Amino acid sequence: MIKQHPILQKYAAEAQRFFEKLPAGEIEKMNHEHIMSTEIEYREFKNQLKNGICYLCGDEVAGFSEEKPCMHWLLRPTGFDKEHFPIVFKRYNFFRLESYLRWIANSDILAGNINDLEEEKNPKKLLEHTIKYRDFEWSFSCSEGDLAGHRLRFSGRFPHYHFQMRIKGRSFINYSEFHIPFTEEDLFQLPILLNMVEKAKFDHTHGAGMQEMMSIDPEILLSSMEKADNKANGVFNVQTLVEAEPGKKLSGDEIANLFKKSREMNVPVARLIKELKNVGEVKTIISPGPRVPDQAGRKGGR
Repeated sequence: MIKQHPILQKYAAEAQRFFEKLPAGEIEKMNHEHIMSTEIEYREFKNQLKNGICYLCGDEVAGFSEEKPCMHWLLRPTGFDKEHFPIVFKRYNFFRLESYLRWIANSDILAGNINDLEEEKNPKKLLEHTIKYRDFEWSFSCSEGDLAGHRLRFSGRFPHYHFQMRIKGRSFINYSEFHIPFTEEDLFQLPILLNMVEKAKFDHTHGAGMQEMMSIDPEILLSSMEKADNKANGVFNVQTLVEAEPGKKLSGDEIANLFKKSREMNVPVARLIKELKNVGEVKTIISPGPRVPDQAGRKGGR
């Protein structure tokens, strides 16, 4: 298993020792301070983005200057090319870069642009997910070999990950072009992300993807849903199977009225099923919808 990798074990032990040494109440205080500062930062980020301004550097999102490296370059302002990408990843580590792109994606719609589903990930990969925003698609990938470093190769001999960027479906940066090093901070946080540290839980905070959405209690998730304006924009697929009570029938007129009410209230039919008479067993299946991007996996080897 990847979680047994010596590098992850080493940093998981360091993180565990760090949290065990913290005084009573310190973790709660740190959590509170983090939540408050993140809320302020996220509000500023959204307000600035709405006005076409980058909250990090203060320049226009459409602006580019080699003297002011910034993560908004990944929205490809005029002048930015793939040769400038190393300037970005040398300044911003994996978790900062990935969190920024998650925020960008969620400024459009919550979670629906981020496919980080574990069940769709290659089980041999430590990380594999895709983030989409309008015409842009960014993907991250890290295998066990990437984490260990490629000892017998000229490049990538250090713990690293790979990155891919597409614009309007066309390749702009390929996975194979860069071996992006994890920083010490990244390596400290990776075991927390993978739930390897008892006293710590990783939270994307405003950067939630489909994995977190699908982990919510189905009843709570369903109660928060609204109908998409069209199927292609659906974040979730909701299918409901209904059986009448033994010896009874469901009314076709009642079902037709239920669909009408669903359209008027702009909520899924599944939220209204209990209003039908003679309902027996109800089974609702929630799955990722057509809006959610496919994971752009990386093929291993050549």
